[in-house]
Amino acid sequence: MKIGELSDQVGIAPSTIRYYEKVRLIDPPERINGQRSFPASALQSLRFIQLAQAGGFTLAEIKTIFDGYPNTKLGDQWHTLAKTKKLEVRSKIQELKRVDALLDALLKCECASIDECVGQAWQVRPREQRRGF
Repeated sequence: MKIGELSDQVGIAPSTIRYYEKVRLIDPPERINGQRSFPASALQSLRFIQLAQAGGFTLAEIKTIFDGYPNTKLGDQWHTLAKTKKLEVRSKIQELKRVDALLDALLKCECASIDECVGQAWQVRPREQRRGF
């Protein structure tokens, strides 16, 4: 399968496919008359990359899945990385909830000055969160 066909089937740019090849996320294809000829397995690899990215995995993490851990089944690798990613996502959700609450408070601001506004917004944040304000 030529790169244009693969690109159309997966919905990603040929340049992205070439990048994935360069960083070894997909195997370099055979070349026929100077053109890349991808095996059908490349389609599944690219779909897996898209699925993993939709799940929040970075390309480095996806490469770890493809490369495998020594003496570990794919399911075990996937499970371990997915558990770690889920913890990261939950942490981000909590941070976004804090940001949302702060923005709600700021949107209600009717202060006459920045000093007054900061003073009121500071009070909205719990003490343990004030360090990063």
